[in-house]
Amino acid sequence: MRRFAMILLTAVLALSLAACGGNASEPAETSAQNETTNAAPAAIVETIPSPETARAEAATDGSKTLVAYFSRVGNTDFPDDIDAVSSATLSRKDGELKGNAQLMAEWMAEEAGGDLFAIQTENTYPIDYRETTDVAKREQNANDRPALKTHIDGMADYSTVYVVFPNWWVDLPMAVYAFFDEYDLSGKTVYVSITHEGSGFSRTVSTIENLEPDASVIEGLSIRGSKVPKSEETVRQFVRDHQ
Repeated sequence: MRRFAMILLTAVLALSLAACGGNASEPAETSAQNETTNAAPAAIVETIPSPETARAEAATDGSKTLVAYFSRVGNTDFPDDIDAVSSATLSRKDGELKGNAQLMAEWMAEEAGGDLFAIQTENTYPIDYRETTDVAKREQNANDRPALKTHIDGMADYSTVYVVFPNWWVDLPMAVYAFFDEYDLSGKTVYVSITHEGSGFSRTVSTIENLEPDASVIEGLSIRGSKVPKSEETVRQFVRDHQ
């Protein structure tokens, strides 16, 4: 009987020790969990792409900028000695003949880091400004789109398009109509800027809205032709404000 009691007591003690050992492991696990929870977060490393990488990515994700312009220069065979001072549509920059719309477009492209595109017609316009306006009026009356000799590959690459042109007879030059006929600018932001001699935007912006109904058409700059050569900072600031 005494031997049986000793065996029973030994069994009870063994069970008690086993129970204590199991509970003893729990604080260690809890401690390990707390250390994991309270550990400092891993550092976040931000990779900033190089300008070259950014431009390459822009070329593939449709976020490039295009500056398209129509100007008498590039569409007229001017002689080298043309007097730019006598014409409100022409200027000289570093001795080189420039159209006023061309000047604006070049500044925009430089400021935006965009591609510059000249809208050029297969047939040139007269050297004399008044004769050019007569041709422009005949084109407008006939709703005639002159054939273009310059074209854009990869219009889908561009998300933003600046368009610059002179106001001819309170409307777009018909060559600019031809440009919008050729390209679908749906989903793009289109900034419209013009040169003029007193007529301002006229109906040019609303016309482009009708030609490109699925684009976001925004009124840009309207600058009198004679004031363009002194408006570089105005043009550049406009681009900076809309980037």
